[in-house]
Amino acid sequence: MEFFLPGLAALLIAALLVFLVLPRLGAPILASLSLVLLAYGIWSHMTLFYSEYRYSTWQQRLTGYAPFVVLGLLILGVLGYLMYIFGTIGSSALPASNLTPAQTTSVNNTINTVANSIGLSTNKKNNSGTVLENLGGILNTPNKRNNFKSLL
Repeated sequence: MEFFLPGLAALLIAALLVFLVLPRLGAPILASLSLVLLAYGIWSHMTLFYSEYRYSTWQQRLTGYAPFVVLGLLILGVLGYLMYIFGTIGSSALPASNLTPAQTTSVNNTINTVANSIGLSTNKKNNSGTVLENLGGILNTPNKRNNFKSLL
């Protein structure tokens, strides 16, 4: 293929005029001009090399591998989507908390009160344990362990 310097010079002069004279219309005009020139280049290439494309047969041997290529791309896509959903190791899925220590203590006390009122406390006389301690005590109790295994 030949390299047409006059066509390239005309394109550069047109681009300079468009960007200097009409700065707001420069990008859309260049984009549309680029699309028109790309379409013309593809058409010119196809008419010039039509016989070579028609008699080319090496691509026909690759059709047997098409299902494997599609399956591989599908697996890579699913793995990429799962990595996008679950993120990377070390990043938290929960948003950062802006609670002050006093608010955190208040929330913990409310959770403990609710947990103790529904019977999550292992020590009926002293309900001052945290929810995690209470759940740990319940899960370690032999008669209640089987009830919680179905939930886990």
